[in-house]
Amino acid sequence: MAQFRIYPNPGMKKSEIPYLVSIQNDHITSRTRATVVIPLRANALPVEIMAPLVEVPGQGLFVLSTDEIFAIDTARLKHPVGMLNPADRAKIKPALDKVIGEY
Repeated sequence: MAQFRIYPNPGMKKSEIPYLVSIQNDHITSRTRATVVIPLRANALPVEIMAPLVEVPGQGLFVLSTDEIFAIDTARLKHPVGMLNPADRAKIKPALDKVIGEY
């Protein structure tokens, strides 16, 4: 399972959250059989730094809903639809810092 791959959401909220992006390091994922994902929301408003817009290849722009980060069993993620491009990957660390940083 490659880091930054985008998967269809296997859960019940597919219309609100059509995709999940795997952000966990492959080294860890291969040992735990789970991966940390960030939901990609449709029809949501972006929030500066914390919830930026990212592109799903061939599908358009979605909001990286960083405050909804969670882990999922890798067996539930099937058939990736693409990968985040380098510019969108660079948005993840600042978004995570915004969510878990000290104020």
